[in-house]
Amino acid sequence: HQVTLHLYDLSQGMARAMSPALLGRQIDGVWHTGIVVHGQEYYFGGGIQVGYPGGTHFGRPMQVIPMGETHIPEELLQEFLAEISPRFTMHTYNLLRWNCNNFSNEVTQFLVGKEIPSHILSLPDDVMNTPLGQQLMPFL
Repeated sequence: HQVTLHLYDLSQGMARAMSPALLGRQIDGVWHTGIVVHGQEYYFGGGIQVGYPGGTHFGRPMQVIPMGETHIPEELLQEFLAEISPRFTMHTYNLLRWNCNNFSNEVTQFLVGKEIPSHILSLPDDVMNTPLGQQLMPFL
C-alpha cells in the first residue's frame, strides 16, 4: 500500500509573502500534514481524525509527497492509532511542540520506517528562533 504525506499551507501563501519582512527569513508555509494510506487521510486535530484524501476541511493539498510503501494491514494501523490516541487529544495538542506534523511523523515511522521531511518538523523552531518569534512565544 502506498503511503503519502499530504502537505497543506494553513497561511494560504501569506507566510511565503510576509515572512521575510516579519521574521527576517523566508518561511514557505504554515504546515499542516496528513498521512494517506488504505484510501483514508489520517491527521491530528482535536484528536486523531480520518477523512477522504484531499476532502478534509483543509481542502486540496499543496503538495503530495510519496513516503514509500507499507505492508501493514489496515487493521494493524487501526490498533496502532488506538494505542497512540491518548497522546494525541485536544488536551495534548501544542502548536509548537505536539501538533499534526508530530502525528504524521509518528505514523509514517510506523508505516514505512522513516520520518517526514525535516523542514516541516523544524518550522516551529525556525520561527521561534527569530526576534518576532521570541516576542510571540509567551502568547503561544
